[in-house]
Amino acid sequence: MKEDNLTTAAQQLVEMAFQLGVKYIFANLGSDHPAFIEAFANLSQQRKPMPRVIICPHEMTALSAAHGYSMITREPQLVLVHVDVGTQNLGGSVHNAARGRVPAIIVAGLSPVTDGGSRVGSRNEFIHYIQDAPRQQEIVTQYMKWCCELRAPEAVDRVLLRANQFARTPPEGPVYVTGAREVWDSAVSPSPEYERDWPAAQIAGISEQAAQEIVRSVCEARRPLVITSYLGRQRRAVDLMVELSGALGIGVCEVSPQYLNFPGDDPHHLGYRRDSFVDEADLILMIDVDVPWIPAKVRPAPSTRVYHIDIDPLKQNLGYWHFPACGTYQADSLRVLGQLFTAARTSYEGREARRAWIDDARARSRRAFSAAPNPTDNITAEELTITVRELVTDRTTIIAEAPSATESIPSLLRMNRPGSYFTSGGSALGWGINAAIGAKLADPAAEVICLAGDGCYQFGVPSSAYWVASTYKTPYLTIIYNNGGWNSPKLSTKWVHPEGKAAQADAFWVTMSAGARLAEIAAASGDVAAFKVTAPNELRKTLQYALASVRAGRSAVVDVAIKPISGQVLG
Repeated sequence: MKEDNLTTAAQQLVEMAFQLGVKYIFANLGSDHPAFIEAFANLSQQRKPMPRVIICPHEMTALSAAHGYSMITREPQLVLVHVDVGTQNLGGSVHNAARGRVPAIIVAGLSPVTDGGSRVGSRNEFIHYIQDAPRQQEIVTQYMKWCCELRAPEAVDRVLLRANQFARTPPEGPVYVTGAREVWDSAVSPSPEYERDWPAAQIAGISEQAAQEIVRSVCEARRPLVITSYLGRQRRAVDLMVELSGALGIGVCEVSPQYLNFPGDDPHHLGYRRDSFVDEADLILMIDVDVPWIPAKVRPAPSTRVYHIDIDPLKQNLGYWHFPACGTYQADSLRVLGQLFTAARTSYEGREARRAWIDDARARSRRAFSAAPNPTDNITAEELTITVRELVTDRTTIIAEAPSATESIPSLLRMNRPGSYFTSGGSALGWGINAAIGAKLADPAAEVICLAGDGCYQFGVPSSAYWVASTYKTPYLTIIYNNGGWNSPKLSTKWVHPEGKAAQADAFWVTMSAGARLAEIAAASGDVAAFKVTAPNELRKTLQYALASVRAGRSAVVDVAIKPISGQVLG
């Protein structure tokens, strides 16, 4: 740098990211990042404040860890990846961030476009030719809230501020910024911009008239039902939902909960089973939910009034989507719940009749997920979950990713504290063991327990996840629900062809983890305690011992062999 008051575009982005509250840069570096590496070194030597750099051997770890951090703090973190190939290696984590509506700022390089050698950062390696994708943004465009190429280095501050503004504005989500190598290494003057001038856009509640109409409809109903998935991203909304439910007498059902949306032991909690009570309810409030029921299985009665209150009611980034409602509102659920509670202060008629239905519905919901006696020597998923529940304290954070147990795990854990239970919000597997890293960084005092299916564990690139967890001191406990394969494809096949040849022959081609020593992958990648449990009488003691390891500062993975999904041998 020739002048003391000049810096590079890369260094300005790093410094401004810190000013915006970014605590971590989750990075997988490549040949397009010399300007960033130099900026890290320069800021470190000058002892200037900057986000902590977390190097991730795989990009799935980088964005999923940022996801885990942001779902707890609601603060976007920076993810730094390498041109087109690094962007592609983000894989399903891009889908999860988009569907989970978590803010994240992804920055990717572009191959340099100058080749004469006159500019710092111009082409000097053969890969700069083969990595020059003409439309790199299109790899991820449909999942991003905003994409932008930094074409002029002096615009770096405004590009980052706008990226942050987009990521944080509800519905929150990921953004994607790119820049060529020589642009990042170009000199720029200190930024004249201020964060105060680039606030996230605010979203309001509903009209007073609409609030009164909804409360009136609840009071006229006898079987009102709330269905939600991500109301709990704002923890105060959980408390308001409890108050409103108690005041009016409304049952609450969580479907594929991304957060804890309602205390599991509350007397008005009607469980976690999708499609439950939809055909019974005479009023349904869909609040922050993507798929409230499956129309092929159940639908509300024609006379049922349905209202949809959502930060994202039109699901603009989905293809076909429609659930009929007589009132649809794009609104902040926290504000709306406050409005409904205010409007309901003198409107309690019919509450006792509604509570009688809730009591009956709750009893039926509980019976559906009571653990039946196990006459075999196999550990069942239900037994494992009940044993996990014994580990839960007021410091526990559960990260759950086991697709075929998305209803049974929350039903048996029945978590109560807002901010204690999380899932990805998407369907790309491999999120959990990486999101746990971000969750631990966001709340170092938490005891993070990741519940992962064996397929989810392998999709998560455990060699990357546990190296990061060990290197950056984020110990957490992983419990693998190891049924010897991928259960979801088997379930899908049996639902479509219940009497088909595959079901008759027990041939589903899904036994892809049978015989694998999964926990040892983590042990080989970092300072991780590895355990294998095959017998029920070993389970409780092993889980307690593994948690003690985590409390002492060392991650642990417990591979629990549960009932196999198939006897098919591949090969």
